[in-house]
Amino acid sequence: MIRISAGTAACMKLKKIKTDVHPTTAYLLLGEGCVMNCSFCPQSRTSSGGASRLGRVTWPSFTREDLKEGLKEAEGNNIKRVCLQGVRQGDKQESLLRTIKEIKNNSSLPLCISAWIKKPQEAEELFAAGADRLSIALDVVNPDAYKDIKGGSYKERLQLLLNCARRWPGKISTHIIIGVGETEEETVAIFDKLIKENVTIALFAFTPIKGTPLGSSAPPKIERYRRMQAALYLLKNKVIDYAAMNFKKGVLTGYGVPISDLREYLKGGSAFLTSGCPDCNRPFYNESPGSVLYNYPRPLTLEEEEAAVDCVLAGLEEGGNEVAGNLAFNS
Repeated sequence: MIRISAGTAACMKLKKIKTDVHPTTAYLLLGEGCVMNCSFCPQSRTSSGGASRLGRVTWPSFTREDLKEGLKEAEGNNIKRVCLQGVRQGDKQESLLRTIKEIKNNSSLPLCISAWIKKPQEAEELFAAGADRLSIALDVVNPDAYKDIKGGSYKERLQLLLNCARRWPGKISTHIIIGVGETEEETVAIFDKLIKENVTIALFAFTPIKGTPLGSSAPPKIERYRRMQAALYLLKNKVIDYAAMNFKKGVLTGYGVPISDLREYLKGGSAFLTSGCPDCNRPFYNESPGSVLYNYPRPLTLEEEEAAVDCVLAGLEEGGNEVAGNLAFNS
């Protein structure tokens, strides 16, 4: 059995559902009962959030034959990539490797793997099996919060990510969640670090899920999330210089360019689209249809674009957008 996100299943004609936006990546989930214990995840070993949940998305189960037929439908229905997320169930990854080969035997679509690996040798196995990209999730970028929420060493996880990025240039991604104990200052610092290492960053808003230890916590304020989206977009596109950005008590107060220019730089709304691997739009992963969207899975309307930019500009200090900052990142 394999789980397929509800939206993907609709694109594969395996399930009939009504959706405002279809995914452009086929999202698959392998395994149940993760040995990891991330406090935000319904798949973690102590969670009662249910095996059919990941983020706000439901993941019904299907047979391998369903998947085989569904992959054929996907290629003709605007699906441009496959993302296979593997739940860590032990020290071996044979099931994940078999599934990668099965997908590649039945589809010509590029394949991204999101899996909890422990060493570069495991990454090498995944690439050899047919993966085109690998996502090694940091999720939490504050070291103390990382230890509390995910367990283990943030420093070791970051070093593994960097080692793989240098060994497989342009093929490594990571996930960063906003709203799990980090400051904006340290978040932007790691943005800059990873961008320079050619790591692709997928930005998520913390999503409280019932049955998880953090299920009663609040998601981030939209203004804060928009500031981080804009910072990631502008740094990635070399519109701004990290050294010129300003922060006050950990909060971003200036992008190092005049406020009057920021609206032009953010024109079009691309900064607020879902970030991550090419062709990944993750519809409604962090929000419910009809609510304010943290990550837009489709082009913004002019009204949405103006509202998003207003969120970025709110609270910025004019002087803080023209004076160089002095934060140094320590790896």
